[in-house]
Amino acid sequence: MNAITYCMNVHRGEDLASVQEALEEVTIPLREVFGTEGAFPLGLRLSADAAKLLRDSETLRRFSSFLVHNKLSVMGINGFPHDAFHDCVVKERVYEPDWTHPERAVYTRNLFYALSHLPMARLGDHFPSVTTVPLAYDRGQEISDAIVEELCSMALFLRKLEGFTGRRMCLALEPEPDCLLERTQQTIDFFERLWSHPLWVPSYRPYIGLCFDTCHFAVSYEDPLNALRSIVAANIPVARIQVSAALEFNCYTTEETLRAFIDREYLHQVRRREANAELTCFPDLTEEVLPQLVGQSGRIHYHVPLAWQGSTELESTRRTLTPAFWRYVRAGGWPLEVESYAYFVYPQSLRKKTLSESLLDDMIWVRNQLKSV
Repeated sequence: MNAITYCMNVHRGEDLASVQEALEEVTIPLREVFGTEGAFPLGLRLSADAAKLLRDSETLRRFSSFLVHNKLSVMGINGFPHDAFHDCVVKERVYEPDWTHPERAVYTRNLFYALSHLPMARLGDHFPSVTTVPLAYDRGQEISDAIVEELCSMALFLRKLEGFTGRRMCLALEPEPDCLLERTQQTIDFFERLWSHPLWVPSYRPYIGLCFDTCHFAVSYEDPLNALRSIVAANIPVARIQVSAALEFNCYTTEETLRAFIDREYLHQVRRREANAELTCFPDLTEEVLPQLVGQSGRIHYHVPLAWQGSTELESTRRTLTPAFWRYVRAGGWPLEVESYAYFVYPQSLRKKTLSESLLDDMIWVRNQLKSV
């Protein structure tokens, strides 16, 4: 059975004390109600400051002991946001520093160091992973050789770390709208380029893979099942699947309804679908964009609850997660992580439940889909 958890980037607070507080107040009670057998698999989120603190052996020992004592294991770490992720203007800054800057590699190595010393979840044929930005936010730039070389160096680092610790781990790039890695073919092309680089050796392959976020592919109108099959067929390691749904608007959606989803914190890329099935892209959901969406159909990079059924005005891309998708996911045994970081900026229409209730509903929904196929 696939391991099921949720991504802890939904919790406020950037320091290690805040992470432990979230575990005590939300995760541990959630584990008891959800009924996981054995240790509960965590999708930790550690900021750069928290990861740096865990380089201290005594701090790392205490945190590891806390996890063991509370029957918690680590499925992976979200290494996407480097700095503060809540209660501030994040927007495009979420991608900074990207893989063109050495700070990204330093942060990622610190995360892997922590992960290699924490209790790891048992994931069958898969390995714990650290997710990361899809190389960089696309401001018209190309993927440089420096980025490719940095990932080759990261693969070598992970192979050496496995030699020292006996633990295999994977760096999971996470394609996202408007980034250097967004669509399936872009992703496949990049990995083929990576694998053909002179610094790359075949034994590196298990160490650099993908975090497959179903919301991100759906925003670009890619069928999640077809995208996942293509990636697997290209022999790209899939470290984990983030199960999430995007917001979908239609000809009945009013400007007022969409306005409720504008927020100052996060970037919500928009894809308006034209009559010829072509997509018109907007970098964010803003007041200026709203008039261009009314009476149209499209999708917004806005993670809505999986348990939410939608309405006449607004729908969810969870319907793209078909029984065939779940059969394929179940057969692949990939670890599954509910991704719902936008909870604290949800409009009131979606915040009818506490965070714990919302996370539990989503995790139960995922488990039920797996059981039904």
